[in-house]
Amino acid sequence: MSKRTLLIYIRYLSLFMVILNIFSNNNEISFLPIILIMSMIINNQVRFFNFKNNSILSCISIAIEIIIVSFLQSSINSVGDIFYFIPSVLDVCFFKNSLLKYILLSIIALCSFVINLSASFGSATGSCVILIIISVLCIYIYNESLNKVNIQNLYDKLRISEDNLKKSNSDLEIYASSVQELAILKERNRISREIHDSVGHALSTTIIQLGALEKLLTNNKDLFELVKELRLFVNKSLQDVRRAVTDLKPIEYEIYQNLFKIEELTNNFTKLTNIDVKLTISKNTWDLSSVQYTSLYRIVQESLSNSSKHGKSSKINIFITFNTRDLVVTISDNGIGCKNIVKGNGINSICERINELNGTVEFDNSSNGFSIRASFPKHTGGDFIEKN
Repeated sequence: MSKRTLLIYIRYLSLFMVILNIFSNNNEISFLPIILIMSMIINNQVRFFNFKNNSILSCISIAIEIIIVSFLQSSINSVGDIFYFIPSVLDVCFFKNSLLKYILLSIIALCSFVINLSASFGSATGSCVILIIISVLCIYIYNESLNKVNIQNLYDKLRISEDNLKKSNSDLEIYASSVQELAILKERNRISREIHDSVGHALSTTIIQLGALEKLLTNNKDLFELVKELRLFVNKSLQDVRRAVTDLKPIEYEIYQNLFKIEELTNNFTKLTNIDVKLTISKNTWDLSSVQYTSLYRIVQESLSNSSKHGKSSKINIFITFNTRDLVVTISDNGIGCKNIVKGNGINSICERINELNGTVEFDNSSNGFSIRASFPKHTGGDFIEKN
């Protein structure tokens, strides 16, 4: 049973006990007590359902109810009954303002004591003590309920923090894996290029020189055959080196080659602006067409510029995800954001480029900072770049 339902049951029970006590102790009831009873019930219900979030109106309603109760008890000579004040006590106990709560409870207890004092001092004291006990119990229930809500809120915050931490850890693992893979591809490509340019060039020059020497030794058959065999051996070695270079040069590098230019863009942007840019690229990449790459490059470039000039951000995250059917790029910053998104030349340019690729783009300023999420299908945007 919820707290609200329990309060309603107790409230209606106390009102029912008031009405039952009046009719059981009085054979004939005049018109005035009935009017007062109806006024008390209406005032009580209006306060509970309409004034529960307004302390001032609730205080006025409670004061009116105390006046009605005093007139009602004097008109029917019914004293010593605490049920008249229970609805007011319940409402006051659940006030958020502690000082106001205790002041009103003291006033209600004092009014009960004064009203019931005409019967006897013991009756007045007993009614006052019972109201104080009920008030203490209600305050205890309220505090327990408040603590439960606070614990639940704390638990929710911890759960959200845990989810965010897991997401950040996952993003960090993806980022580290992406950076490591890109570094390996770059290094393999550099080594293959160095072997091709140094060893390959030296062997090619040696073959040319041996060929020239071979022509000069046509009269010396023994040296001619020796030089010829040496030339063929060096030529075979050159072919082995070329095969090794081809095997060493990563095929994935050509897929990543355009993405390296985006990485260079982010690195240069960081050097110029001192803004921390984290670029994460998924492993499952595929070739970008010239139009796709140009659009992706310009989107990242424009987003970086906007985050620096308008967002005043200090950190930017870029996620480029290659799915089986489309590419998704998400760019978010921790800047000041904006209340209303005004589509200037930069944002319009992003929208136009994505529309040309039959994609979609979304702008989000609901959280801290600003984010762009754009996607376009894999097979769109013109011819694909051929591998060399």
